[in-house]
Amino acid sequence: MSGPGVIEIRRRLPARAAEVFRWWTEADRLREWMSPVGTVEAQVDLRVGGALRIVMRGEGTVIEHFGEYIEIDPPRRLVFTWTSPFTGAEPSLVTVELVPEGADATQLRLVHSRLPESVATSHRDGWGTMLDRLSGHLPAGAAL
Repeated sequence: MSGPGVIEIRRRLPARAAEVFRWWTEADRLREWMSPVGTVEAQVDLRVGGALRIVMRGEGTVIEHFGEYIEIDPPRRLVFTWTSPFTGAEPSLVTVELVPEGADATQLRLVHSRLPESVATSHRDGWGTMLDRLSGHLPAGAAL
């Protein structure tokens, strides 16, 4: 998937796919990393059709994000909508794919599509920073 309004980020993360998946789907874990700066409020109803709510607070700004889970295939794939004041009139779409790499690492592929072209770069930067934060929380080789 590529084109205007689509970003793709790949990262090698130092944990097994099941552990990485937990960091994407458990509210207590999302609160640790799902904001480029500051603090996070997170609410998760992990089921297809369930709601996701992320509130990022930092640098004098509060940004509320809402989503709905479209696909949940642990520990390989997670797809959800992503709506914020910056994503336009229609919900954008986030797809997270996790592929085991060796005994204790995971290759992550994140695609964020349906973004207004004007915010694609800032979203790429934001996701990049958040994935750096996530990586710092992952214990190498962690398992369920």
